[in-house]
Amino acid sequence: MKPKDIFDLALTSIRHRHLRSWLTILGIVIGVASIITLIGISLGISSQISSRLSTLGSNIITITAGGQQASRMGGGMFVRPTAPGPGQNGREGTTTPEITFREADDLRTLPGVYRLDTRIQKRETMQYRDKNTSLTVTGTDPAAFKDSVGIPMLYGRYLNPSDQYSAVIGFGVANQTFNDLDILNKQVKIDGVPFHVVGILNESGGGGFGSADSSVFIPLNTAKDMFNQTTDVSQVIAVVSPDHDTDTVASELESELIILHRVTKDTEDFTITTAATLESTVSSVTDTLGLLLGGIASISLLVGGIGVANTMFMSVLEQTRDIGVYKSLGAKNRDVVYMFLCEAAIIGFVGGFLGVALSFVVSAVLGNFGVPITISTELVLGGLFFSVVIGVVAGWAPARGAASIPPVEALRYE
Repeated sequence: MKPKDIFDLALTSIRHRHLRSWLTILGIVIGVASIITLIGISLGISSQISSRLSTLGSNIITITAGGQQASRMGGGMFVRPTAPGPGQNGREGTTTPEITFREADDLRTLPGVYRLDTRIQKRETMQYRDKNTSLTVTGTDPAAFKDSVGIPMLYGRYLNPSDQYSAVIGFGVANQTFNDLDILNKQVKIDGVPFHVVGILNESGGGGFGSADSSVFIPLNTAKDMFNQTTDVSQVIAVVSPDHDTDTVASELESELIILHRVTKDTEDFTITTAATLESTVSSVTDTLGLLLGGIASISLLVGGIGVANTMFMSVLEQTRDIGVYKSLGAKNRDVVYMFLCEAAIIGFVGGFLGVALSFVVSAVLGNFGVPITISTELVLGGLFFSVVIGVVAGWAPARGAASIPPVEALRYE
């Protein structure tokens, strides 16, 4: 039989069983749409987080105190929780690890450290006009702030060394908390102390170090007096020189802190984080999420495949006499196999095509609700390919069964 004849016979068979065929196709549609949508959500989340991480800058290293261990993995720093014990930091009997301003000064002299921003943070009440809210207030070194914050200015300027009661606020603070981008050059009160707003940072998407969108930055010396915190830092931001490798400098910082804190790599009481750290960790999480969501959605496609197999078995029973006629007219076993496989492939393709169309509709609806979703060309082609494969695989056994029926028995089938 010619390929065209096989294709025509398959289409005719589908038309004669249009209701059952469409119910079978529906199973494929739901399976393909589920896979593309759920994997698309995973890709969208990954893309959104990666774009936010890109605002950090690949040359920024963050050091924080705390019961965490930094260990090398995959070219970055991987954070694993550990429990600090007595004697860490060289302070006998101390159970809370700390990083001091004196230790930060030692880190400042290491090769490759272009800027070192020692920060202290505290939740404080901020007042603007008739509205009061609690925000993270960060005392930062004005000389290093521009490089360490890693976010361009939307309006105004960065802090400079001559500032005392000046403040730079995050985009979210101006646009959402106080709903006033004209707050620039206005007066705000932090814990009752008046500050002059000299700058508004551009939007970072909330992915920057210290969540810059929802933070307020003031000069470090002013913060020391307000917070009564002159010994320990909350966070150290190291900016790496352009001619040095970030991971190499991170290793040097780690080694220096191990010496200063009198700890080992197994008992580190600090965390060193780079952009590569976060990107590697996020990539690992989103990859796992994609596999999980894809696996869940694949169950729907498997159910659709079972529906195809059931339909094809029924098709074989209904066309048994026709199979006998085809064979008596000279059709070979492989022609019968091809006919039923073609029918299964058509069902799979139509189901896949409609599933792809449905996934675009769902993605548009989810996008209006702020759900990040990315449907790539590869994902669409993959959905179509697997829907056809599922159809062919599900139709293989019925097709083989149909081809094995002797012509005489087929013609006598009631």
